[in-house]
Amino acid sequence: MVMSSVSVVDKVREHLCSKGLYGDVTEWCEARNDCVYVVTCPDCSKEFMLTDIEYDELLAWSQSSDQACGVDFPHA
Repeated sequence: MVMSSVSVVDKVREHLCSKGLYGDVTEWCEARNDCVYVVTCPDCSKEFMLTDIEYDELLAWSQSSDQACGVDFPHA
């Protein structure tokens, strides 16, 4: 069996950027502040689940990339 070395962040970028889209982000947190992020493609509704670290990585990439795709920045 061959394991894929492609990260979930790479999969999100590949999926959204192939369509030139920004994904919708939902944050799910438990009472103990354990959070996951779900990025949903607005075109086909495909969902990707990310940890805090993966989401931070995706946000940093989206901010620094010159491509018109990724995720929007959270608004305070």
